Amino acid sequence: MSFTSSILITGGTSGLGYSTALSLSKSEPDTLLIIIASRSSSDAEERINSEVGNNNVIYLPLDSSTHEGVRIFVKAYEEKSFPPLRALVLNAAIQFVHKIHFTPDDLESMFAVNHVNHTLLFFLLSRYLTDDARIIVISSSGHDPSLKRVPPPTYVSAEKVAHPETGKKWNTQTEGFRRYGLSKLCNLLFAYALDRRVKEQGKEWIVITMEPGVMATNLFRWSSWFGWIIGLRITRWFIKDIFTTDYVANTLVKMIVGDEFGKKDKSGKYYTVIDAQEIPSSKQSHEEKLQDDLWEWTVKEIAKNDNEAEEFRRL
Repeated sequence: MSFTSSILITGGTSGLGYSTALSLSKSEPDTLLIIIASRSSSDAEERINSEVGNNNVIYLPLDSSTHEGVRIFVKAYEEKSFPPLRALVLNAAIQFVHKIHFTPDDLESMFAVNHVNHTLLFFLLSRYLTDDARIIVISSSGHDPSLKRVPPPTYVSAEKVAHPETGKKWNTQTEGFRRYGLSKLCNLLFAYALDRRVKEQGKEWIVITMEPGVMATNLFRWSSWFGWIIGLRITRWFIKDIFTTDYVANTLVKMIVGDEFGKKDKSGKYYTVIDAQEIPSSKQSHEEKLQDDLWEWTVKEIAKNDNEAEEFRRL
């Protein structure tokens, strides 16, 4: 079958990414090629295609822990000559809260995976986006200190997020959750900075950020007991925004292909999984000075040279 467009979902082999790919495969069997990208090898492609009775899901390995891993993925992607991307869903995330981890690029791991290397993926794939493509970033309520979900994250500079203080004092769950919330704040800072640049350049891309609630997924692989508790029905009596991945995927699919989210006035906003309603994000997320600091630091970090940095700035 010849497909006219494609959608790429990071972290698409499990959890929310898998449920979203499955839902899309069912609802758009003839027009979409769904590319699921994840670090771990998986039979997700075979399972979804077998269940749906179609062949519109493809798996490509993506190691988003390093810049080089992203570049290897993009090279493999380009060799496949896929149809244009009508949506790029930046969904994959990690959560390490017991101690500080650093990637081979010497960046704090949650910041590297949840923001930096997703941004590199966006820049390298931007030339393959359709004129009206949607870029969807999955953030978290943990970014907002006013909600008191995790210890309050405060953005000072991208450099301080990338290279936090180390030592026993910082290897606690309290600081780990703070760093996680900070990485999700960076998701919003990036999305809002991107939306401003898209509008300034007269592009028709739509940039959407979603708060997915809490799900029992591999995000909590650092603690088997925590993930188990999240999965209990009784826990939902105490935490009102615990959802199944299927429920969240239904909202995410609307954002990816629904007509309502194809309108320009949907861009540059933050939505909750519940009825896909617009909600406010944190005060810091709207500070353009912080958005620009993150944008410029990230471009300098991921660009191979000055020419590529300028290319990234031009989108």
